[in-house]
Amino acid sequence: MKNITTVILAAGRSTRFISNKSKLTHELAGLPIVSHVYKSAKKVSKKNIVVVCNMENYEELKILLGDCKLVIQKNQKGTADAIETAKPHIKSDSFIVLFGDVPLITDKSLKKLINSFKDNNSGSMIAFKSKNPKGYGRVILKNNKVEKVVEEINTTSSEKQINLCNSGIMLIKTSVFFNNVKLIKYNKKKKEKYLTDIFEIYFKKNIPFNFSISTEDEMSGINNLFDFNKVDNLLQKKLVNKFLKQGVLIKKPETSYFSFDTKIAKKVTIEPNVIIRSNVFIKAGTLIKSFSDLDGVVIDENCSIGPHARIRSNSKINKNCKIGNYVEIKNSTVGNKTSISHLSYIGDSEVGNEVNIGAGCITCNYDGVKKNQTIIGNKSFIGSNTSLIAPVKIGNNVRIGAGSVINKDIPTNKLAIRRSKLKIY
Repeated sequence: MKNITTVILAAGRSTRFISNKSKLTHELAGLPIVSHVYKSAKKVSKKNIVVVCNMENYEELKILLGDCKLVIQKNQKGTADAIETAKPHIKSDSFIVLFGDVPLITDKSLKKLINSFKDNNSGSMIAFKSKNPKGYGRVILKNNKVEKVVEEINTTSSEKQINLCNSGIMLIKTSVFFNNVKLIKYNKKKKEKYLTDIFEIYFKKNIPFNFSISTEDEMSGINNLFDFNKVDNLLQKKLVNKFLKQGVLIKKPETSYFSFDTKIAKKVTIEPNVIIRSNVFIKAGTLIKSFSDLDGVVIDENCSIGPHARIRSNSKINKNCKIGNYVEIKNSTVGNKTSISHLSYIGDSEVGNEVNIGAGCITCNYDGVKKNQTIIGNKSFIGSNTSLIAPVKIGNNVRIGAGSVINKDIPTNKLAIRRSKLKIY
C-alpha cells in the first residue's frame, strides 16, 4: 500500500511516570522512547506522520521530531478525541494509529498489519496472546473477525479467560472511520472517548476489523518506571541476540548495556559490565574489558580496551592499540600499535603510531577559555606522570623523561626532561 499516514498518540499526561521531564523523551538504548516509535513509523509512512501531543511536551517533541506534523490536543478527552484532533492533517486514504509509549513496535509487524488490512480494506488491528492477560483489553472474536474489545474492568468471568489482547495499534480506512467516530460516546466516569469502542460500532455495521498477531513483548507499553525497566530489558535482550548471531562474544550480557545504533563486528569479545553508548563502532578482533564505558568512538581491529577505560565522543582508536585501566580519551585520534596502559587522560589530541604513554600522563587541553590541541609524533615515548600543556607538538621519536611538564614544542629525535632538582636535607 502507498500513501499511508501514521498518527502517533503522544498527548497523555504520564502521571504514573515519576520524572522531571516528559516520559516520551526518556532514552531507551540511547534513543528517546517516542523516537523508537517514530523510527518505525517512517518505514511505512516516510514523512507522512502526525504526532498528537499536549501543551507541556510540544517543545520537547518539536526538537526531537522536527520533520513531522505536531498537533496539540488541548484537552485530554481520550484517544478517539486525539484522532479527531489529527483529522485535518490526515490526507491519505488510510492511516495507522501508533502510541508514543509503545517503543518496541517493528516495521515487520506494521507490514503484517498492512497485509491483513488488504483483505477488507476498512480496518485491521494488532492483537497479541498473553499467558497472563490481566490488565489488558480482551479481543472478542466472532467468525474470526473482531466483534469488540472489552477492557479488563468490564470483563465477565468468562471473558477474563480470553488470552487474545488488544494492542491499540490499528490501520483504518480514513473515510469510513471519520463517518463512524462520531458514534463513540463519552465515558461518563472518565469523561473520555475511547478509540476501542470503534470495533463494536464497525461490527454492528457489518464492516468488522481484521487482525494480525504480534508478540506480547513487542506490544509492551510504558506507563510507569517498572514498565520502563521491563521494556529496557527486552530491548537489551534483542540487541544482545543480534550481536551473538553476528559472532560477537558477550560474557554475562545481562550486566552490559548497548545502544540502538551500536555496531560490533564479528570476533569481538565484550567482558561483563561494559557500557556502550551512542555512535560506537567496534571492529573485528577487539577485546573490551570489564567496566569500560564507550561513547561516540570507532575502535579499529585487534585492540585491547580496559578494564575501567572511558573513551568519549569523537575519538578514533586505530589498529592494535592497548588502552588500559583508568584511561580516559576524548575527542582524540590514537595511531596504530600505540599503548596508553593506565591512569592517563588524553583530550583533544592526535597521537601517532607506536607511541607509548606512561602511567599518570595527562594532556592539559583547557586553558580556562578554550580547548587546545596536543600532537604526539610516531614512536615517541612519554614518561610517567608527564603533563603536556596544550597547544603543544611533540615530534617523531621523542623521549620525555618521567615527571616532566612540557609547554613547548619538542622537535623530532630529541630527549626532553623538565623537573626540579632533588634536594635532600
